[in-house]
Amino acid sequence: MPIKFKALSYIYNKDMPYAHKALDHIDLNIRENVVTAVIGETGSGKSTLVEHLNALLLPSEGSLEILDYEIRANEKQRFLKPLRKDVGLVFQFSEYQLFEETVIKDVAFGPINFGFPPQEALKRAADALKLVGVDEDHFEVSPLELSGGQKRRVAIAGIIACDPKVIVLDEPTAGLDPQGAKEIIELFIDLNKKQGKTLIIVSHDNEMVYNYCDDTVVLSKGKLVYHGPTDELFADKEKLKEFNMLEPQIVSFRNELIDKGFRLSKEARTLDKIAEEIAKQVKR
Repeated sequence: MPIKFKALSYIYNKDMPYAHKALDHIDLNIRENVVTAVIGETGSGKSTLVEHLNALLLPSEGSLEILDYEIRANEKQRFLKPLRKDVGLVFQFSEYQLFEETVIKDVAFGPINFGFPPQEALKRAADALKLVGVDEDHFEVSPLELSGGQKRRVAIAGIIACDPKVIVLDEPTAGLDPQGAKEIIELFIDLNKKQGKTLIIVSHDNEMVYNYCDDTVVLSKGKLVYHGPTDELFADKEKLKEFNMLEPQIVSFRNELIDKGFRLSKEARTLDKIAEEIAKQVKR
C-alpha cells in the first residue's frame, strides 16, 4: 500500500509563543517499491516530513498511513517498535551514532533490540556488513578506528540488518567524496531493484535525484508544491524557475543537443546512452 499523508501538519513548540509550523496540511501519496526524492530549499520541511515516517515526530494535525500502521494527531501510539523495524531511517552523518565496542556488535544491536535471537542477529549483521562492502577483518575492531567512509557503511549496515520494508535516507551522501557517494546510492538502488525496498531520499543533489529517483516531492516553506515523475519535473523549465532549482548538467547537455537538431529519446538520460543515440544519427 502507498504511504499516505492526509492533511498532516507539524508545529514545533506548539502552544508556545515561538511556535513554528514546519509542515502545513500535507496531502501526499508516495508509491511503494519505487525511489522517491524529497527536495526543497533549506528550512522547507524535508527532514520534518521524513521523521514522521517512523514516528520520530508525531503529527500535530492530520494523519499518516504507512504499511499497516496509521498515526493520527493527538492519539496515543501503541505500535512504535514494530513500525521502526519496518521503516529504517538513515540519518545525515549517521556514523556519529556508532557506540558499541566492535563493528559486528554495533550492527547486531538493532536486530537484537527488535527481538531477533543473538546468533541470528550476528548473522544478519555479518551479511549486512558484507553487503555494504565492509571487510571481515574489520568486524571485531572498534567502529571509532574506521575511516569516515567505513563508519558510514557500518551505520547503514545497522539499518539493513533489520530488513526494513521502507528505507528513508536523509542526505545519505553528505560529506562523502564523489566515488563514495556514488557507491552508497547505488547500494540502496540495488536494494530497491532486487528486493523491492521502498526508498525515500532527502537530498540537495539534483544530479543524484535526476539519475536515480523515479518520483520527486518538492517542499517549499512547509507546503507541498510538486509531486510527480522526476523526468517531468526536470523537463519543465518554468517549474524549475518557480522552485529556484538548477537543471542537472546532463539535462542542460541534452537540451543543447536537441536545440542543435539531434533527436534524443526519453531513455537517453546518461552520457553513454546519449552518445549511443547520437552515434547512430551521425552514421546515417
